[in-house]
Amino acid sequence: MRNGRPFRDVAMAAALLVPLAAAAAPARPRAAALPLAPCQLGSDTSPLRADARCGTLEVPEDWSRPEGRKLRLRVAVVAAEASRPAPDPVYVLAGGPGQAITDAFPALAAGFARVARDRDVVLVDQRGTGGSGKLSCPDVPEPARGEELSEPEIRRRVRACAAALSTRADLLQYGTDAFVRDLDAVRAALGHERVNLVGFSYGTRAALVYLRTFPGRVRALVLDAVAPMQLVVAGWFERDAQHALDALFARCEADAACRKAHPALRADFAALVARLAKGPARTAVRDPWSGERTELEFGLDHLRSVVLAMSYASESAALLPPLVSAAARGDLEPLAGAYRLSAADVESQIARPLQFSVLCSEDVPFLPEEPVEAEQGRYLGRSARDAFRGVCADWPKRPVAASWHDPVRSDVPALLLSGEADPVTPPAWANLLLRDLPNARHLVLAGEGHGAFLRGCVPELVAGFLGAGTASGLDAACVERIRPAPPFLDANGGAP
Repeated sequence: MRNGRPFRDVAMAAALLVPLAAAAAPARPRAAALPLAPCQLGSDTSPLRADARCGTLEVPEDWSRPEGRKLRLRVAVVAAEASRPAPDPVYVLAGGPGQAITDAFPALAAGFARVARDRDVVLVDQRGTGGSGKLSCPDVPEPARGEELSEPEIRRRVRACAAALSTRADLLQYGTDAFVRDLDAVRAALGHERVNLVGFSYGTRAALVYLRTFPGRVRALVLDAVAPMQLVVAGWFERDAQHALDALFARCEADAACRKAHPALRADFAALVARLAKGPARTAVRDPWSGERTELEFGLDHLRSVVLAMSYASESAALLPPLVSAAARGDLEPLAGAYRLSAADVESQIARPLQFSVLCSEDVPFLPEEPVEAEQGRYLGRSARDAFRGVCADWPKRPVAASWHDPVRSDVPALLLSGEADPVTPPAWANLLLRDLPNARHLVLAGEGHGAFLRGCVPELVAGFLGAGTASGLDAACVERIRPAPPFLDANGGAP
């Protein structure tokens, strides 16, 4: 779940199964209510592109006032290769909240190649993101630029952002419930009776809310990096992020070459946290945009941010041992450089105002309290909860009942995917769903982080599951052969 500390630095998703026979499928439904034209999907921050057919659908900003202000949703359809595709397409829901799926999809397209042989793939930018009236404020500070702000200044900018946006948008109408109403309006406009939902991170939460709201419209679910209704976003980041980091330390200790190269990795990291807790250190770092060397004041929040961001994927997590060891020797530049790049990556993907509109109403009021002693030994401390409470203090919020977080129960077939070392949605959260979705199957990838969909044989398993509409009999033995990147010994990589 691409969530983190806003404005500062904690910021940062079957060969045995037989698909539906093309000959038995009805013709592609007409979409007169939503005309589509050829388009190319992609973002300014990536060279990847994907061909699709795009259109826009007008929906009420406030679904309780259909005669009021309207929003235009960006919709893209990646057409199936089959001339008579299966009648139940795949709707893909992005993470964040705040990611635009039409921007993110080109990086995911290879994973949907087999799915798209038989089914259309439908993408809808969540209201407030991408081509669906993206919410943005030019005065929002970018952590990637190394801007340090006081808490009063952060709150001033949050208030100013909300005030500016409120002249053209009702920020109370940008929650998950409104998003799933939008999705169903697209479904109706495209003429689909039932759909399959593939959700990534926050998109798994949106998929569950759609299932709860429109239970008869869902044929099957694929949920990657699962955020069940019981998970209060930011409520357990500190605990789960520490577990992921401890897992990395354990992998290094179990690897003879890594243990030799970094014999005191845990102690080095603890000492680094303690040192930066006393105050930031100055270091030179090459600016990733200009290439010029600049001075950066690297503090505890920067350390927290870069470690959390790099923990999201096994490849970037594998880089942490040499970076931590170098910092322990007094060389902060490699870690500071990684911070600059990771912060830029997160900020380029997220529409922060949309994220605040979702989380400040649906999650922050329900943040759990933990005893002070629980924070000890966690590198994030309680920084994630404090950061979200701080930014949400001045953001418009709509009332949400505690029952909104009640589990979603359904017999719909589901395939759940988790990375063992996910720092924000570890497998334990997906396991909660097994009690409420009796036809669910949970696959856990050893040592992997946030997002399993593109790993190894997983795309083939997803295609097989969606083709059959059941996880019964799914041969997932190949998942056991997927292995994470080995810990780096130095800049040259891991042990041969």
